[in-house]
This record gives sequence, C-alpha cells and structure tokens, in this order.
Amino acid sequence: MTVEPFQLERFFARHEFTTPHLLSVSDCESMTVHELLELEPGAREGLERVWLGYTASEGSAEVRDALSALHPGLGPEHFLVHGAGVEVLLTVALAVLQPGDHAVVQAPCYQAARSAPRIAGAEVSLWHGDPDRGWAPDPEALPRLFRPRTRLLVVNTPHNPTGHHFTEAELRWIVEAAESRGIQVLVDEAYRGAEYRDGDRLPSAAELSERACALGLLSKGYGLPGLRVAWLATRNRGLYDAVARAKDYTTICAPAPAEYLAAVALRNSGRLLSRSRSILLENLSLLEAFMSRHGDRLRWTPPRAGSVCLPRLITGDSETLCSRARNEAAVLLAPGRLFDAPMESFRMGFGRRGFREGLAAFDAWLAAGGSAPAVPDRRDD
Repeated sequence: MTVEPFQLERFFARHEFTTPHLLSVSDCESMTVHELLELEPGAREGLERVWLGYTASEGSAEVRDALSALHPGLGPEHFLVHGAGVEVLLTVALAVLQPGDHAVVQAPCYQAARSAPRIAGAEVSLWHGDPDRGWAPDPEALPRLFRPRTRLLVVNTPHNPTGHHFTEAELRWIVEAAESRGIQVLVDEAYRGAEYRDGDRLPSAAELSERACALGLLSKGYGLPGLRVAWLATRNRGLYDAVARAKDYTTICAPAPAEYLAAVALRNSGRLLSRSRSILLENLSLLEAFMSRHGDRLRWTPPRAGSVCLPRLITGDSETLCSRARNEAAVLLAPGRLFDAPMESFRMGFGRRGFREGLAAFDAWLAAGGSAPAVPDRRDD
C-alpha cells in the first residue's frame, strides 16, 4: 500500500490558519454550538445528558432517522455514519477494490477521490471535465475509459472544484452506463443541499439505484465541518456490510457529542441550508461583478451549484498567482494542480461571510498590477 501525500491538505495545513483572507475554502459559513442548539427547544439540555461512551458503529438511531426523513425511499438501515467524507472515499475503495483492479474518477477532483482507489491497489483513470463545455466531462469518453477490471466509478455533483452540476438525466445515464458493466458507482454528494434553487437538487444516487452508493456530509452546505460527521447511503446490503468491515479499521464509531449535534442539524436541515443559500447567492453576485471587472485577465464558467468555482488565467500560471496573492495581498487561493486541473486554473470558495472582505483585497491587488507571468501550460499526471 502506497499513501501519496495529500497535497491539498498539506497546502491548507501550511496556510489556512495563517492567511487572513481565505478565498479558497470549500465550506459554507459555520456557526457556534450555542447557535446550533438554539434551533431546537430542549437541545441544550439534551447535549448535557449525552453519554460519553462508545456509540453504535452504524451511527446513532437519531442521525439515521433524520437522514432517512431527508431521502425518499431510504430507511435508517441504508445509512452508515462515518467520521468525515474522506473516510467514506477510503472505506468504499477498500471494500470494492483489490490490487490490479481499475477505477475511473471524474476530474478535476478532490485528491482523495483518486488517491483512495490507489491506496486500495487499483489503477486510476481520470474522466476530465472540459472547461470549454462548462467543465462537463465528455459522455462519449466515459465508456472508452472502462476496462475489464474496472470495479469503481467515482463522480461528484455538485462538483468540487468547478461548480458543475449534472442534470438528473445525465446522472441516470452515468449510473446505468457503469452498472450495466458491473461497475460500482459512488457519487460524492458533499454539496447536495448547496444548490441555488430548490428545483436543481437531484435525487441521491442511492435513491436512483439499488446498487449505487452516495457520500453525504455536514461540512459543506450545512457549514458544520467541525462536527466531522459524514455518511454512506446505499441500498446495496453487500456493499454496506463490506464498507462497515473496512470502517472497523478507521474510526469504528462517531463521537457521541458530534452525533447528537448532527441530529439537531439534520432535523433543522431547511433552516441551515436556507442560511447557506442566502450567503452563497449574495457572494456569487459579488463574484460575478468581480469577474466582469477583470475579464481582461480572468475567465470562468459561473458555477451551477455549490460554494466553489474554478476561474482561469487567460495567460499565466496559477501557481505564481496564488503564491504572490498570498504573500502580497494576504489572500489564499488554491492552484489548479491541487485538483488535477489545468495549471492556469485556481479554486475560489465563496460560502463564507468573510468573502466580501477577501474579494475586495484580491480585487485591489489585481487592480494595482498583481498578476502572474505567462508559462507553458502543463497538467500534473
């Protein structure tokens, strides 16, 4: 087993808590424990009664009941609570793949989506999104990537880092194309709930298919990454049990206080997601005006959903841009290489209330001449 460095997380470990203006973070605005408990009468007293012993490895009944209420056709038995979204990516890979197998992963991507299959011993092919097609990957290219030993397909919608979002018809086609070949589908739905309109929310992949599985979490649209609560959703009992066995070697079970607070959050899903949507739409308006002002050096595809997007320099190298913006303007941007994206691209996140101030700092720096010298385009392998 080879564990390659997690470049994005090492990048954030170095810079996230020392750079004042965070324009690369992927979550929505968070809240205090006090604010979360205020959403539900009696929640504070209930937290004080939480027993600090081991919890059920499948997740508390309260969390799974709340998840079931949010997913038509799924019962509590279809959810396996994890400690974080990255854990779901790892446990599914360990459950499905063996050395010599093959996986296909949508790209650009959160690195763990492609690293987890490699940790399990599989080869990985990337299904690249096309920036000239709004970052949509070419559907005709997907079947050509499949091999006799392809065992896993990982896709992500709403998409990190581009903001692309499949239609329901597209997602159904992807699931059917893989499952007709016996390939397990994992849909990363980390940003489900962070759509800009109610009608844009897709059914979960676990609702669409009896065999597919989905990753969900509280870190993005809910703005609660500090709880470290995520889940696998699937009606595939064989897969569920295999993932549960893998999870016995990672977190085993979730922290009792985190599960209690997660259940409060899920029972108040509408209020939390509406709060995030309000912030997203306000910040997206600011970002659209910013991109218009700097159209001579930046281009982008406006995101369809979620709290991130992937602008591109018309000329130049985002590595240099991000380094200079951090050092000269105290603005943190994430270069495209961290996502298997073109080197002229960089991720911006607009889910937090501090976005306005950070964007103003970046705007002023660019207006004063901040830029990156042109270099030949290249893509990390």
